[in-house]
Amino acid sequence: MNHDDPIKRMQAFELLTSKLDKEKNLFGAVFNNFARLRLSQNSVLQKDDILSDSLHLNGISQKSLFTMWETIDKNFKNLTRFLDFKKNNAEKLTWHQLMTSQQNKQGKMSFSKAVEEIFNSLEMIDDEMAHFALHVITDGWVDAEPRTNKPPGGFCAPFLSEGESRISLRYDGTIESVRILAHEIGHAWHFKQLKDAPSLSFLEEHFPMSIAECSSILFELIFVDHLITVTSDLEIKQSLLNYKIQSSLNYLMAVRGSFIFEQLFYEKSKDGPLSSIQIEELSIESQKRAYGDSLEQYQPFVWIKYGHFYEPNIPFYNYPYTFGYLLSLGLLAIAKQDGSEFNSKYKRFLSETGKRPVEELVYYYFNIDLSNPKFWQQSINQIIKNIEEYIHLSDS
Repeated sequence: MNHDDPIKRMQAFELLTSKLDKEKNLFGAVFNNFARLRLSQNSVLQKDDILSDSLHLNGISQKSLFTMWETIDKNFKNLTRFLDFKKNNAEKLTWHQLMTSQQNKQGKMSFSKAVEEIFNSLEMIDDEMAHFALHVITDGWVDAEPRTNKPPGGFCAPFLSEGESRISLRYDGTIESVRILAHEIGHAWHFKQLKDAPSLSFLEEHFPMSIAECSSILFELIFVDHLITVTSDLEIKQSLLNYKIQSSLNYLMAVRGSFIFEQLFYEKSKDGPLSSIQIEELSIESQKRAYGDSLEQYQPFVWIKYGHFYEPNIPFYNYPYTFGYLLSLGLLAIAKQDGSEFNSKYKRFLSETGKRPVEELVYYYFNIDLSNPKFWQQSINQIIKNIEEYIHLSDS
């Protein structure tokens, strides 16, 4: 799906879609069983809303969650300017084209240069963060060798009692692999603040997804913003902005579509099992709503492709990613302004992971009211600013 040749990318996409179409009834049966069990459990426990357990686990109120979604919806016109601009420069714009376009103008970066740039980016915020990143590399916490048996993406395993982590990724010299490295170092930074937590079972039971990605996303945003700022090559700057905007829209639109889909699916399932065709129709409808019907073709069988849908315990895995992304954008603006003062608060904020609701921690340490659309709007304004800059560079 990430091959340099667009024809091979399309062939992979079509073959996968064809295979999933043949297996859709099996996955549909699994989905219906999830719905039956969860709806029955809610009925026995006299719970009206299937979302309630997920909200409680993530330490977020329903008011704050829907304030976030409503603020995104109010900005649709400005957010979809990027998609409209893409459509004007292509015969058509599909989900596949949007998600698999290659960023060839970004160039390659050696591992030593990647470490240097991650250090430089974090140093602009706080020396302690920067030297921690360097320590992670020089002390051998990272296995970045590009072995073929490694899966794509990255992974960070915490060892809380030792105050250390171990990171694995397949470094290939692309900006994407540098971003993954920065992301995983962000996880390690978070875990370092949890050194006094009793065990990994504590993490499994009390580590809210709404905050789990916060530090990692912050580190990668710091790195990408740094590259955009320091590069003098307009093509590379435009390519990096394109990458950052597409990542933003993935959180605000693709993840939004998954949330809408689960809402619709559990509501419809109250009347009985749905066929695989009906489930697929709900999936496409949800994507259209999330993208403002801006694409000509959407992702087929996303409800089969996303493994998170098959987590057995709690539904609605999705919104914490959007929450964590916009929270990180907002916190980054504070970090750029306050520097070391921010880091001192941020470390204490991370150290209380799972001890209090995330919403309460954000208000206590940063005086941010997540039920107020003002904070979400400030974060979204940064994405809109990136879109405006990208269009300006493209028209220059």
